Amino acid sequence: MATFAITVDAFKGCFRNWRLWLLQFLANPLLFGLFTLWLLIPVANALHIALNILAAAGLLIALLVLHAGTLNYFYSQDGNEGGALRNAFGAALRNLLAVVVCSLLLYLLLLLAGSAGALTDRLPPYFRSLLPAFLRRQAGLPVIQGTFEGFLFALRWIVAPGLILPLLASAAQFGFRGLGRRGFAAWKLTVFSASYWGLLTLAAVMGVGATQKIMGLTPDFRNSTFAWESTSLIFRALVSYLLGLCAWMLVCSLLGRHAGKFVDAASDLSGQTAA
Repeated sequence: MATFAITVDAFKGCFRNWRLWLLQFLANPLLFGLFTLWLLIPVANALHIALNILAAAGLLIALLVLHAGTLNYFYSQDGNEGGALRNAFGAALRNLLAVVVCSLLLYLLLLLAGSAGALTDRLPPYFRSLLPAFLRRQAGLPVIQGTFEGFLFALRWIVAPGLILPLLASAAQFGFRGLGRRGFAAWKLTVFSASYWGLLTLAAVMGVGATQKIMGLTPDFRNSTFAWESTSLIFRALVSYLLGLCAWMLVCSLLGRHAGKFVDAASDLSGQTAA
């Protein structure tokens, strides 16, 4: 019953604040647009190089504060439903160094999981060659290939983020104190939860798998016009963006719901007296 309640609360909670949705909806494309402009900055002299470094650092800080602040809002809303967004993003900015450390760890895990994709063409045929003849007749190479690709998808988009995101949420809220003993206790309560992994899987399928499928649904170029292709691209991109945003907000709400299990630990970390 508790697992079902957390699942329902996570779905309800992710739609609770329309201002946060509006901020996420507008800020992500804005940062992407600024990133494309950053690519146009020349590197002809030392001043240009310094400008490149400063602009890149500013964009990275803005991106981390945007998403760490979103995690903070959901992390703290159990204790204060009316908590201001300004406090959530202020805490993310104050704890930026701890957020950077966790983000780097997440990036390294994603790189490690992504590097396994180089084995896609070699490992499935090898595994199939090890099977007995009667199993090879039942499980063709496409089946084994699809199974291996599903495993890689789960490793990259479910397992790797699922292990680091609880630490990232604690770091965004409490800084390096969130990575200590209490933070580790919070991490254990989260990663040993079936509802956490179930909803995280749903978010990965919705935010990554479904968006890839939608963006791959291109019109028939032999019969379509340029206007139709442009309209199709804009529509598919918008739907994919909304799906990805919904998936991310669901993950943030999910982490916030599980954070409610260790309110006492959070109170200790923030210097308050535990109940």
